[in-house]
Amino acid sequence: MHRIIRSAGAKANFFVGPLVMLIGFGAATTAVVLSIALETPGFLILLLPGAMGIGAGLFLLRMARRARLEIDERGITWCGFAGREHSLRWDQLHRIWAPPPGANPRLVALAQLRDGAVVEIRAIWASPTSPVALLGASNHEEEFQALVQAHQHWLTATR
Repeated sequence: MHRIIRSAGAKANFFVGPLVMLIGFGAATTAVVLSIALETPGFLILLLPGAMGIGAGLFLLRMARRARLEIDERGITWCGFAGREHSLRWDQLHRIWAPPPGANPRLVALAQLRDGAVVEIRAIWASPTSPVALLGASNHEEEFQALVQAHQHWLTATR
């Protein structure tokens, strides 16, 4: 029952990150080859953008791996591109609600804990300029249903 849900932006960064790293590696290699072939050390200045490209690609890939909503047999874990990781165990959870209309577009669900506290599950990031955000409210129905089904599965298994 292990499932990882990612936003479209995170999925795209799994492709973009390595591509940016490849471009950075190409720039660094070109700098070294040109410096050796033309016997001019001035081309070594291109090592800096090459190193920056490799670093940017690694950063994009790391952020893509971080941003997720993970559902497993112990509970749920979610994290955005930045910030700390949050998690809830199934035994802490009392009820899962759908977000109210007009709520934050990143809000997947509201979780009511057994102690009465309410936690917002904000895991799926959407760019403010994405077509989904521009055309209306984000629809996280699939993610919400996955949370509800996993919680029901846990409830059934523990009774």
